[in-house]
Amino acid sequence: MKAIALDMDGTVLNDDHIISYELIDYIQYLQKKNYYVFLATGRTISDIEGVLPAELTPDGIAAANGMTAVAREEVLADEVVDEKLIHSIIEENRKHRLYYEIHTKDGQRLVFKEDEVFLMEELEDPKPETVKDHEWNSRQKVWQEDLTIVDGIDLSQVLKIYYFTKDQEKLENWKVALGGKNEPFVTSSSSEHNVEVMKEGVSKASALELLLDHYGVAADDMMAIGDGGNDIPMLELAGRPVVMQNAPEELKDQFPETTSHPNTENGVYKFLIEIFGEKE
Repeated sequence: MKAIALDMDGTVLNDDHIISYELIDYIQYLQKKNYYVFLATGRTISDIEGVLPAELTPDGIAAANGMTAVAREEVLADEVVDEKLIHSIIEENRKHRLYYEIHTKDGQRLVFKEDEVFLMEELEDPKPETVKDHEWNSRQKVWQEDLTIVDGIDLSQVLKIYYFTKDQEKLENWKVALGGKNEPFVTSSSSEHNVEVMKEGVSKASALELLLDHYGVAADDMMAIGDGGNDIPMLELAGRPVVMQNAPEELKDQFPETTSHPNTENGVYKFLIEIFGEKE
């Protein structure tokens, strides 16, 4: 192995969105041993900066499920979603009433004021057992602290649109509705309660391919660790795909190698120690 790609939520982050100092220290150790370490996440660059400690500097970042790719300071990909598509699916969602966030390049999370009521309904307690704690906690925090409710939005610089619902049947109906759209786009889900809309042809794998090419590393020489459906493209790309213990069973069935501990028990750190050994 020459490179390691790590998902963030549900993988390197615990359910309070914190990365352990043990893992930070070990990643730095691996980098000194000439391993490239990439973060591959649904989070935007701004979101990543909000949770990533300053002392951790990955060699590359595949952000917003591949819409952005950065190798240290060099931008390799910087995509946006088509404005007409955004208008179309925002209007369509008013029939389905899912919670949503419009993520922009400058780090904002925006919603239209006319949709405020049905967004609030989706975040009311109780939390269904099938909703992961880290996703529920994140939605509550965003609603209280990070979401901007506006009458009008500049849709020219949108990275992705995130949809969430407590109702799994409602989500499946929404996916069917999205599938009926004529505009080209791609969707990605990190849990059974969300779906994100992005530019066609984009995934964590497409951004990681750019990073691998930048550093001259073959995909077969990359390990990837993830926990959700949006990790499937990068797990399929990697020479050694690994799934978190806390991942859904269907993902474990597809990729048999799993960590011995979940994200809430520093699972990535313990797995890397098992594979690469204690620090010398």
